This record gives sequence, structure tokens and C-alpha cells, in this order.
Amino acid sequence: MQSQQPHKAVISGALPLKSHLPGYVWGILAPLACTLIDWPLRHWLGPASILMTYLLGVFLVASRYGRGASIVASLLSAPVFAFYFARPIFSFAIHDLENIIGLVVMIVVANVTGSLLEKSKIQAELAAQREALASALYRLSHDLSTAQDHDTVAQIAVKHIHDEFGVASMLLNIDAENHLQMPSYLALPGVDLASAQRIFENRTAKQDNNFGYYPLKGSRAWQGILIIQAAQPFPWQGSELSAFIDTFCHLIAQTLERLQFAAQAKEATLQAESEALRNALLSSISHDLRTPLTRIIGAAGTLIESDSDLSVAERQDFNHIVLDEAQRMSELTGKLLDMARLSSGEINLHPDWNAIEEIVGSALNRLDKHLKDRPVRTVLPDSLPLLWIDGVLMEQVLVNLIENAVKYSPAGSPIDIGGLAREGSCRLSVADYGPGIAKGQELKIFDKFYRGIAESEQSGVGLGLALCKAIVEAHGGLIQAGNRAGKGAEFVIELPLRDPPQFAEPEITGSLS
Repeated sequence: MQSQQPHKAVISGALPLKSHLPGYVWGILAPLACTLIDWPLRHWLGPASILMTYLLGVFLVASRYGRGASIVASLLSAPVFAFYFARPIFSFAIHDLENIIGLVVMIVVANVTGSLLEKSKIQAELAAQREALASALYRLSHDLSTAQDHDTVAQIAVKHIHDEFGVASMLLNIDAENHLQMPSYLALPGVDLASAQRIFENRTAKQDNNFGYYPLKGSRAWQGILIIQAAQPFPWQGSELSAFIDTFCHLIAQTLERLQFAAQAKEATLQAESEALRNALLSSISHDLRTPLTRIIGAAGTLIESDSDLSVAERQDFNHIVLDEAQRMSELTGKLLDMARLSSGEINLHPDWNAIEEIVGSALNRLDKHLKDRPVRTVLPDSLPLLWIDGVLMEQVLVNLIENAVKYSPAGSPIDIGGLAREGSCRLSVADYGPGIAKGQELKIFDKFYRGIAESEQSGVGLGLALCKAIVEAHGGLIQAGNRAGKGAEFVIELPLRDPPQFAEPEITGSLS
């Protein structure tokens, strides 16, 4: 608050009396000092030179203390000069017209010089004040640009009001019905919410005793009200401070409006994404679950209606159809449930130290029936470190990637699985020799329920790669898709490395004989 007092005084056009006293004192001392300097030199200096000395003293006083002090110095210099240096000396009478003219000129010059210096000083102080206010607005704008919610905006506003004016304040937001909400913290004692509501509805700033109420107007709607409490009734009537408060409130209103628009945009985006996911889920379920259900119903109906006409081999084939399609439905349903758990954050990782070779081998064993005659080439160096991962989930990632390679590459074509330890990470890759990934779909294929053009003839709900991405990112890793030149699609997983565990060597007991 103390740092702001000079600015208020300049704007109101009145300086405190205490600040004038040193100037008046120097206005009296300056002529006396000039007299002490000129008296020993009076035989060598003429009256004109002595008058210039007094004029210099008046000018120095004016440059430091302004017009009032310079007038005191000039009016005192005239009788002192007349008494000590104008003939007849030791008399206030002046017989020489030249000295009279010199004194008049000195007084006029002193007044003009003092006025000019005082104006320049006031202009300099106003410029410094405006610079300080502009700097304060810049700091406020910078801090508000990082605010992500209404509470943060309120805290920033209260802090800056206190920093600039040394007073307490409070920001009241509005609810959906345009009513002010009293915050649970940063509240000012003595604030009447009903009065604040009336002032807000009137849309006009008001100063009432020790409180100032400033409604916050955004570009499209009113966002709330800023209440400032001063120790004394408000003295802030100057144009500079009034414009500063208006700009201050405008910045806060713009920030609140930005947050409101961002929340609306986020809600609209979430609604659009939810609608798209719902449509994709319904489409996938209707397509991919209806097909196995149709086959199950057909096979079961045939077994019931024509059981006596079927041979043992035919009945066995229909039973296999029912079992295979039921397993297919179970896998699709499991993926839907897994994706729901991953999306809601309910799934918990159970990491442990695992060898990637064991996880790859376990995944290949699970897919032995699907791989059939397809060759799988693995390049896993013995130097691969242990990974701190959830072995079950990472095995599921490899199973999904290998199933994807089997599904979208020609029968009998090989599948390549590789591993490489690099600085700070372990790189795993699964590649096939199929047509590859269509240009521009490298990122989209990881979206939930997304199915590429080539995928239309294949079963699945488009969750396998989405599951892979969710699991890998839950481990702090990264998964990417691309094409190998002249070959097929390649999926690359980057997993972070941690310091491997230290195994204590067994102690050797006993002695050698």
C-alpha cells in the first residue's frame, strides 16, 4: 500500500504537506548560502555575476523541490541581494535601475523555471506510474493465462490486488441461474451478498463505505463481481487508477469467459466422442456378435431337428462350430470388458521383473492353434535386460499384435518378432508381410472401434490395438505403427528400462582341508 501512495497523490494533483517542508527549508537556505559565497568575492564580482549566483541557487532548488520552494528562494534572494550587494549596502533601498531590473528578471526566470521543472517532474512521475500499472497488468495477464479453473482465477485476482494496493479482495462467481456464489475461502468479513447481487444485476460499479463492487463483464456475458475492501473509504477517483481497475476487471472477466468456453467445448467434444463410441460399439456388436450367434443358432437348430439323420462326424462338426463361435464371442466380450476397465482406470498393474523371451514364448503357445503352418521368426538377443512390467498384460499385447499379423497377411507368410535394448528403453517389434497400413491411418488404427478399409472382411470390434496402446501407455511406454519398405506392417513398442535387481551371491560356508 505504501508504494502506491505517491501514485495516488500525483493523480489527485496534491502532494502531502510533509513532502514540501524540506523544499521550503532549502528555499530559505539557498539565498543565505549564496550570500556566504558571494560576500568574500564582492570586490571582484559585479552585481550581474552575483545575481547569476542567486539565480543558480534558485534553479537548483526548483530542480529538486519544485515551484513552491523556488518561489520562496527567489523572493528571499531579492531582499538579501539588496541589503548586502546593491548600493547603498546594508539597506533595502536600491538606487541602481540595473540591479532592480536584474532582480525582477531573476524572480520571473525563477518562477518560469520552477513551473517548467515541476511540470516535467509530474510528467515523469505519471510516466513511471503508468509504466508500473502497465507492468502490473502484464503480470496479471501472464498469471491468468495459466489458470485452469475458477478457483485459481480468484486466487490470482486476490493476490494481485493485494500486491498492487495492499488491500483485501474477493471474487464471486455466478451459477447457472446468474446468482452470485459465496466462496468457502478468501471471504471478506462484512460483505453483504444481497447487496452484491443487486449491484451485479445493475451492471454498474459502486463504492460503498470501505467496499468497492466491480461487476465483471465479458465479451458475451457477465461473469461475476470483484469486491475490494480498503482500510478507509475509497480514495481511488483518479482517472489513471480508475482505468487500471477497469482493465484489471476486464482481464479477469475475459479469463473466466475463456474457461467457460473451454468447458463448453470440452463437454461438446466429450458428447461427440461418446456418441461416436456408442455408434461404433453398436455397429461392431451388431456385425461381429451377430455372425457367431447366427452360426451357433444354425448349428444348434440342425442338431436338434436332424440329430437322427446326422452321422457322428457331422454331429462332431456342428459341435465344433458351436464351440468355436462361442469362444469367439467370449473373446470379443472379454475385449470389450477389458477396454472398459482400462478406460475407467479401474485396472491395476502388477509389475514384476520379467524376461521378454518368456513372455514371447507364452504368447506363441497361446496362439499355436491360430499360427498353424505360419513360420514365426524371433530375434531376441541374450543380452536383453529384465523388464519391470505386468507379464500377463504384456503377453496380451503380444497376442493381439500377432493375431493382427495373422489376420492381415497372406497365409503361410512369416511373422517377425524382434527385440533390442537401447539407452533407457527396450524396443520390441512385431512385423508381417501383408499389404501394410493405409497411408494416414497409422494413428487412427489405435482408436477404439476403428476398423480400416481392409478390415471390413475380418471379424473383430476394433479393440485389439486400442487395448495394446492402453496397456503399453499404462507402463509408461509408447507403441507406434508403420510400414516396412517392400514388406508389410510393423508395430514397435518402446518400454522404459529400470535398474535390474541385484541378486545376492550365496555365501560359501565351511573350510577347505
